[in-house]
Amino acid sequence: MPQGREVQPKVEEARALAELVLKASEQGSPSDESRDWLAGELKTRTYSSLRPCPASFEKDPSSGASFYLVADAVAGSCVQSLLLQVSPAEAGAAPRFENPLRQERLTFPDGKQADVRTYAFSPDDRETVRRFAEEVAPAFLPRPQRALPAIAAGNRHPEISLPAAFAAYGTILKEFGTNWASTVQLSATREMSTDDVIAARGGEDPVAVGHTRVSIRHLYHAGLWAAVRAGWRAGYTAEADHFIVAGANETEIARSIETVKEAIRHAAGFTKFTTDTSRLFELESDLRYPRAWSAPAVEERFQQLLPGEDGRWVLAEFSRPFKIGTVTYTFTREEILRLAVKFGRSLKLNEELFDCIRAAKAGQRDSSFDFEPSLDEADTLTTPKELLFYMRWLEARGRAAQLVPPNLGFKKRQAYPVKLETTAEHGVGLGEYSRHKMWPELVPAVMRDYQSKPLAELFARVELLADVARFFDATLSIHSGSGKQSDVLECIGCATHGRVNYKISGELQLQLLDVLSEQPAGSPWRQLFERMVGRANQFAATGAFGAESELAERYVKLGRKFSLGDAARGRVDGNLFLVFWLGNLVGSRDLHAPGADHRFFKEKLDELPADLLAEVRKRNSRYIVWLAEHLQG
Repeated sequence: MPQGREVQPKVEEARALAELVLKASEQGSPSDESRDWLAGELKTRTYSSLRPCPASFEKDPSSGASFYLVADAVAGSCVQSLLLQVSPAEAGAAPRFENPLRQERLTFPDGKQADVRTYAFSPDDRETVRRFAEEVAPAFLPRPQRALPAIAAGNRHPEISLPAAFAAYGTILKEFGTNWASTVQLSATREMSTDDVIAARGGEDPVAVGHTRVSIRHLYHAGLWAAVRAGWRAGYTAEADHFIVAGANETEIARSIETVKEAIRHAAGFTKFTTDTSRLFELESDLRYPRAWSAPAVEERFQQLLPGEDGRWVLAEFSRPFKIGTVTYTFTREEILRLAVKFGRSLKLNEELFDCIRAAKAGQRDSSFDFEPSLDEADTLTTPKELLFYMRWLEARGRAAQLVPPNLGFKKRQAYPVKLETTAEHGVGLGEYSRHKMWPELVPAVMRDYQSKPLAELFARVELLADVARFFDATLSIHSGSGKQSDVLECIGCATHGRVNYKISGELQLQLLDVLSEQPAGSPWRQLFERMVGRANQFAATGAFGAESELAERYVKLGRKFSLGDAARGRVDGNLFLVFWLGNLVGSRDLHAPGADHRFFKEKLDELPADLLAEVRKRNSRYIVWLAEHLQG
């Protein structure tokens, strides 16, 4: 879908469409009925230079005579998204937007005339897109999720996958009667970054921040653009995911905190914020840690972290019992100390980040937002007591979380084991899967209490965690959701009783790469895919992906150089190095392209031809609907 700034529709087709828009306006204010009428009329007509989006039909609130419709202007392989403003000549156009690409008075066959102004309307046309959503049709703005379930569809290629996501949410709403829409989601300080960081990124470090080449503000406006085109007025969540605080020392952590705060300010329009302060967890206080601190050492650290009134408050607050469902949770003094030491710095930083989010949202049309402090990046599995401690701390200190993601033992883009032992039929077993992880309790619990059935244990654990979340009127959020099997999804849906936020991201991008890999050998798009693989392997040879770099050569020797595996099986039969890392290459340059076209791979993928684009979107939509089918609870 190559974009072009000079694409304009044929005059006679623009005239016919403008006439149709005014006829639709004769039915009164734009409504589902008038939009359906417009869509039906458009099906009876053929345009060679226009692709209208009838669901976008709106009226200017300050002028009853100005109407809007989004349409693509098409010239060969070039496409430009446009906003058409149509007004009867005698009424005049509402002076809403600046710098029209074209403005003209058109005469219809019956002698009537209309003023038509055309504006560029792509995600890059931020001011026009924003003003249309805020001033003309606020129903297209995102809103907080609160208690609604959601499939949070990450969009590493927003112009490609956002339309597919909204199409899927429409199908889900129609078939199941529930709005699962949560999209416009990426990690704000990993996959994305601020505009200036993206502009400065050279692409020779494939793991550097911003590897999608999508900025925080670009993704937000791409979400508005896609919602308008889809006519999605049912509400959706825009999530700025994983504001990550990192650093090997206090100086680096302080610098990272300032970077995160700046990213939050760029994300002011978003309605859900996920923070990741897990690098500040002090795991030595956890008895599962191989060299856990003694009780006296924990006591000493507690006094250092929470002296005086803070320490007295923690001990008093968690000395009382908490009855949640059929379970009463009580904490011993040592448990309180260990949890406070493990999470104390992280919790205090989350209070600070919450306040930063609140300040950033204060100037917005709607200042409300969802807060999601992440526990899923911890090295240990999250226990119900840990979740209770974390949630109650934030609630008691005026920064209640609306969603919370525990560490369930899910790995990104991988299936979850259904057996203890590894087999050809069922794939990697839980024993091998959990090896080298700080999950010492997992396999023994499965064997002792759940007849060696990993999913039975997972169900029981998720159910307890979901009960804790609901106790605080919060929703359990499941991260690393891509690649999980239907049995796992149904387990999650039932254990949470359908109140779940399920995050995916990598799988939608992998489906795009699947389509490229399936093209005929020697075709341009198959060659592009192979060049991406080649660059990934070159980066791996330099150790760019850390310890996982050595996987690249291993899978080549196994004969899986280009294999992304079977998506239905969690891709465990493919080249897992590519499954994990190939997507990062979109932020690097195509240095070995014919004709010395060394643009970023991202720029070239945004030029997918219509047939490949349609296939990717079809797979993306089908996958999101499939998730909803199994997460109903």
